[in-house]
Amino acid sequence: MGSAQIFDSIRISVTKTPNFYGNFNTRNSFISNYRAQVKGISAGISYNKQFTMALGYNWLITDFESVINEKDTATLKLRYVSPFVEYSFLEKNNFIVSIPIYLGFGQSFYETKNKEKFKKNFMVLYEPGMKVTYRFLRYISISAGVGYRVVLVGNSKLIENFNSPTYTIGVGLFIGDIYKYGKKKWSKFNN
Repeated sequence: MGSAQIFDSIRISVTKTPNFYGNFNTRNSFISNYRAQVKGISAGISYNKQFTMALGYNWLITDFESVINEKDTATLKLRYVSPFVEYSFLEKNNFIVSIPIYLGFGQSFYETKNKEKFKKNFMVLYEPGMKVTYRFLRYISISAGVGYRVVLVGNSKLIENFNSPTYTIGVGLFIGDIYKYGKKKWSKFNN
């Protein structure tokens, strides 16, 4: 599919009535060759089940301890807000193939047990990927995806390397479809 076709498809999708989109996810990656998990929560709108725009908040949940002096250690922290888009370019036989793209703006820093923060710095992250979702029941799906996180503007004060492959494995619920089904049944029940 050429880029002109993609943009035409998105242009047509955004003329449709949008639906609410919400997501809670875990993206796996590596920081300095150690496995790391980033949790995220996002909300936005989805057009025609093909093009989604959302805003999310993400945070590192894996603890990385660093020795800061002879007595103290500190934990690495990463928190960022991410505008997010996802384009579904194939839907066939209960399979959906999509391209999610995150652009993150936030901070990385070290935090001591006393909640003292230091080496704080601004970061910009770019996380493109590809995800395959299989809808095996009416309202439930499983998905797997791969991508890559690139630090566009980094924290030169930290020794950790944030550039890394990313991967996701998850289970999803089609809340919008459940809502429509419930609304339809409720309407029939009241008539």
